Amino acid sequence: MIKVTEADHTNWRVRDIEASLRFYRDLLGLEPFGLDEYQRKGRGLVSLRVTPTFIIHLQPDPEFERSATGGYDHLALVVEGDDVDALQRKLEDVGVEIERRMAGVTGARGDGEAIYVRDPDGYLIELKVYP
Repeated sequence: MIKVTEADHTNWRVRDIEASLRFYRDLLGLEPFGLDEYQRKGRGLVSLRVTPTFIIHLQPDPEFERSATGGYDHLALVVEGDDVDALQRKLEDVGVEIERRMAGVTGARGDGEAIYVRDPDGYLIELKVYP
């Protein structure tokens, strides 16, 4: 069995990053961090720390069309252990399709590996493994 230990982050697409910052930073008081690092990587993401172990990534995308889920992109959950190959085998053994696997994915505690899957309703879930 895979054990989720905590939520790590959620990723939302936003049409207007400045409007989003006025809401999250100026109204709700969430401080952006890592902005320079993301811009150097060409990602354009802005991260906002909600708690010591949970962040919101705002991903600028002026072309996205809002839907019933708004700009929801994915939810990242930290899983117990550090063996990503074993995690992938467990998922595949029960018929879960791996959408993608990535190393060096930034989350609330820094970089780690991630496996992306879909839940039964099609929501994208990132299963995050930290070293």
